[in-house]
Amino acid sequence: MPAVLELQKIQKKFKDREVLKSANLELQEGEFLCILGPSGCGKSTLLRLMAGLESPTQGSITWKVEKNFAFVFQEAQLLAWRNVLENTRLPLELQKKLPLEEQNRKALAALEKVQLKGFQNHFPHELSGGMKMRVSIARALSSSPRVLFMDEPFSALDEVTRFSLQKQLRDLCEKEKLSVVFVTHSTYEAAFLADRILLMNTQGGEFILNEKIHYQQAREDELRVSSQYQDTIARVSLKMREAFV
Repeated sequence: MPAVLELQKIQKKFKDREVLKSANLELQEGEFLCILGPSGCGKSTLLRLMAGLESPTQGSITWKVEKNFAFVFQEAQLLAWRNVLENTRLPLELQKKLPLEEQNRKALAALEKVQLKGFQNHFPHELSGGMKMRVSIARALSSSPRVLFMDEPFSALDEVTRFSLQKQLRDLCEKEKLSVVFVTHSTYEAAFLADRILLMNTQGGEFILNEKIHYQQAREDELRVSSQYQDTIARVSLKMREAFV
């Protein structure tokens, strides 16, 4: 598959603290890439650099296709005074390219993709945590991105909701042919979602694992009890323990 985005020799320092020493990676078209590692290893910093929310101290970040992405943060960050439809169409409003009727059409289509059809007139305080995150994902999808950057979006949710959203997200990204960079500290989450796992250590954000993930069965809930899934978790967890050294 062709590359969508390429990072070469990325270094990032905050004053005297070196977060990333010399990171190199490519994001492939249609790939679901999970960046995994312990807290403080530089995962979120790397993601923000890829999205242009931070600038590297050294190195280059090159888009191989038209720069077209959306970012989903750890918190849903919905505006309390706007209903679901108004929150979802916000990126389109800010772009000021489409009439309101077209903005609403695209926002409603995005809500349907995350199974929130019929909730467009609800307000954030009327939604569960999982529903709020689905609105956040719909908001990102409303502008039809090619790349989706996601920073631990399910970490605050209960396990049942998290499992459900992982499955929905994986299905949606396959259907929409999105390239995804998903930051997580959960080996279980990465093993379920990823086409490829990048594991970072705590020493300058170096990658100590770069592994493609293939399963013989579909990414359904039954996968979680399969031997292949458990073997992947065991293998990655072993390398994860090395990341703390």
